[in-house]
Amino acid sequence: MRRRFIIVVSMIGLLSAARAGAQVVPDFVDVPYAALHERNKLDIYLPDTGESPYPVVVWIHGGAWLGGDKSSAAGRAALLLPHGFAVVGINYRLSQHAIFPAQIHDCKGAIRWLRANAATYDLDPNRVGVWGSSAGGHLVSLLGTSGGVAAAEGNVGGNLGFFSRVQAVADYFGPTDLLHMQLDVTDPPGSSLNHDAPTSPESRLIGFDDPGEGIGVLRANQGNPNPPFPEKMALIILADPIVHATPDDPPFYISHGTMDATVPMGQSTKLAAALLADGVPHTYNQVAGAGHGMPPSVDAVAVQFFRDHLTGPAAPAVSAKGMILVGLAVACAGAAVFRRRCLRREATPD
Repeated sequence: MRRRFIIVVSMIGLLSAARAGAQVVPDFVDVPYAALHERNKLDIYLPDTGESPYPVVVWIHGGAWLGGDKSSAAGRAALLLPHGFAVVGINYRLSQHAIFPAQIHDCKGAIRWLRANAATYDLDPNRVGVWGSSAGGHLVSLLGTSGGVAAAEGNVGGNLGFFSRVQAVADYFGPTDLLHMQLDVTDPPGSSLNHDAPTSPESRLIGFDDPGEGIGVLRANQGNPNPPFPEKMALIILADPIVHATPDDPPFYISHGTMDATVPMGQSTKLAAALLADGVPHTYNQVAGAGHGMPPSVDAVAVQFFRDHLTGPAAPAVSAKGMILVGLAVACAGAAVFRRRCLRREATPD
């Protein structure tokens, strides 16, 4: 069952890349950014237009932290290269290779590597954006909010004299409050999986996936001082982008389908609320009728978002069409997020 699931999510990523960017190939392939694991590699796509050093958008693939591949960056490169962006696709260790925080440590290690080697590839180390969907959306959101959080930083690949902070984040339907995913499910659209089960991607991500375990058991024991509950609670708190939001976070573009049955839309609402509470510039696009995926019209808005924030004020303004700004519901959610974040920060080890 688990192997079939990994194959399915990997095929989804590959088919997406083939459909969106079959004719786009990287200029540099399988460049190692660290030596911990065979997946610590990245691909670099350079534009034929624009002036170097090029602004960079790093694509972080989805796949439930269980599958997926950096080759899916080809579709994003097809969209961004004509606007003078360099695009980088990275692989990271999956949950069957190492549990969290290995995934965010790898992502931050890749960002540091890019800055350390920016001159070699004509990249601008001061204009780095990240874009990801689903599990990748979670990781880019965490990159955006966890700047300065030592436990999230790690030392993958070294280059510790370089920052891992990013300047813009585009998050497509990423989990942001892993402990409460099942509680955020609404009907409609329902859910295609039980997020509380030990077989769920979130349970596997933190290594709490044996029989009798799972996110639901952890949530019911979040105040239990006996092992392994404190350790697993610390991991899941560290994994939540909403916990780490601060006023100095970069601008966000968040997009989520109203009929997503894989990641509840409430997860994105919570992220928007956390950013709102801290005054972080963001746009929250609730895409009516969309499921666990985005139409090309949304991709076009995401590209414009990066143009606005990484190429300077000369870029045209983003169209407001189709955008739903966070209103009263987000403000209410923001209060709840703020209270929970305070409680979690008290519980987070130094």
